Amino acid sequence: MKTFYYCMAFCFITSIGFSQFQHSYGTERTEMGRSLTQLQKIEKGYLLAGYTSQQFIGSQEATLVKTDLSGNQIWSRVYGGEDREYFNSVRQSTNFSPNNNTSYVAAGMTRSFGFGGGDAFLLGTNTNGAPVFAKTYGGERYDAAHCVQNIKDENGRPGYIMVGETRSYPQAYPGTNIYVVRTDDQGNLTRATVIGGEGDQRGMWIEQTRDGGYIIAGSTTNYRCVGSDGLAFPPTDIFVIKLKPDLTIEWNRILGYPKDLDPTQGYRNVATCVKQNNKGDYVLTGYTNSFGLNHSYDAFLLNISRTGNFLGLKTYGSERTEVGYGLEETISPNGNQLYTIVGLQYVTSRKALMFQTDAGGNLLWARNYGRDGQEGGLELVRDDFDKGFAFTGYTTSIGAGGADIYLVETTDTGKTGTVCEKEIDLKEVKHEPCIIRSVQQIFVDDYRKIQPKAIRMEYKEDRCGSVFGGRANEIKALEKFPGAQLFPNPVNNLLTIRTGGGSKVVAVKIFDIHGKEVIENVHTGSAGEMVLSTEALSKGVYIVKLQTEDGKKHVMRFLKK
Repeated sequence: MKTFYYCMAFCFITSIGFSQFQHSYGTERTEMGRSLTQLQKIEKGYLLAGYTSQQFIGSQEATLVKTDLSGNQIWSRVYGGEDREYFNSVRQSTNFSPNNNTSYVAAGMTRSFGFGGGDAFLLGTNTNGAPVFAKTYGGERYDAAHCVQNIKDENGRPGYIMVGETRSYPQAYPGTNIYVVRTDDQGNLTRATVIGGEGDQRGMWIEQTRDGGYIIAGSTTNYRCVGSDGLAFPPTDIFVIKLKPDLTIEWNRILGYPKDLDPTQGYRNVATCVKQNNKGDYVLTGYTNSFGLNHSYDAFLLNISRTGNFLGLKTYGSERTEVGYGLEETISPNGNQLYTIVGLQYVTSRKALMFQTDAGGNLLWARNYGRDGQEGGLELVRDDFDKGFAFTGYTTSIGAGGADIYLVETTDTGKTGTVCEKEIDLKEVKHEPCIIRSVQQIFVDDYRKIQPKAIRMEYKEDRCGSVFGGRANEIKALEKFPGAQLFPNPVNNLLTIRTGGGSKVVAVKIFDIHGKEVIENVHTGSAGEMVLSTEALSKGVYIVKLQTEDGKKHVMRFLKK
């Protein structure tokens, strides 16, 4: 048995990639991470965007969190006024230069400024998060931006494009409509359009395409597919719109369920993200309960050609809830396309979800992330430095209390090397949707400059423990500081910890093999040695992490008999 335990501990330590992590940032109130970007120019790290309800300024503030590549917080800021703000999207500016100090742009909604009712909100900041410009867009009713991207206009000038929703133009289309705003690199409006029709339409994601136009993913009320006939509440269906460089419509597609639907149920099929793949076609993800197993919510992968022709639709899920929010295309070493989707799964509690398919939509692997709380993944990016992925969202399993901003970095197969992940099974099903075309648009020009308050602050940070309770640099301490000793080992009730060189131990943590901290507030002893009671521990392997006053870190293991 002794040999088995030592072998198990060694296998855990040597078989896991250590550069990945699961990290949280928050307060005792609610924080949400809705978007992230990996910083690529000059600096390296992540920038997260979302909101906090800690009431630093008003009832809710938009927030940015900047970290290094290991997820360590560099700075955090909140932005807002007396009412409510949030960010839905953030990007590093591709137009950063000494003559234009806008390093980052974030888009969302503000109720403290603008024309009233809530306006779409675009903020540009420098590398320290201080505002460079702030603008609102919309009318007297509710307007919001869901996604922002860097662009070049028809004349090659840099700027930004946003998509979202608006209720401010009922004279053209009643209800909620898609709102597209194009600006220069200082947020000044250059063109804006409202795209609508019967019912409600929302734009969730926008990308500039290789021909200089734009592709939009979202949703619309659908009255025209066969399965919608006679429903008191028509379904919300997938909406894909291709715009020309001048924002006029090139083509559009609405994709819905082709068969009869239960008139007592509400059906929602929403595209949340779209990317142009390396072949020039479009791939989308989102969620659907029309096509889901037993009409539960499932994530989907939809392929459409560059001219709008349907290429394929698959759902991935169970008889519970799976939702897709973010999507990335990568190319495997042998040149094959891979699609990775992030979202959430709800079985007994919500867990962040990530899965990957090949170019044909065939499932390769699936994992969920979290522990005993609630988690969700809301946006995914490629980790270009470690050749994996990173996503943001929310977590209640780790953090300062309530929901916290969640940052997870994984390998290219979704592994984090922590106890907060699990491999899962998903069922994949192929579908043939009903496809129609129906859309109208007008052009509008409402925007104004604002001056929100900005406060620099610091969130409490937390991490999910690795499967051995340490990270790569700490494991290397086993080799770097061979003078550290534990005895007797195996141990019954009293364990002596001795460090080489007579250095005093200033911090000690004890973890079980699953990464759970089992002994806290350990009293540190005299220089070079301390004695620890292990009487309350169950039989098994444990990890000791300690730090001495000279700054050296030691990671050791022992066996409790």
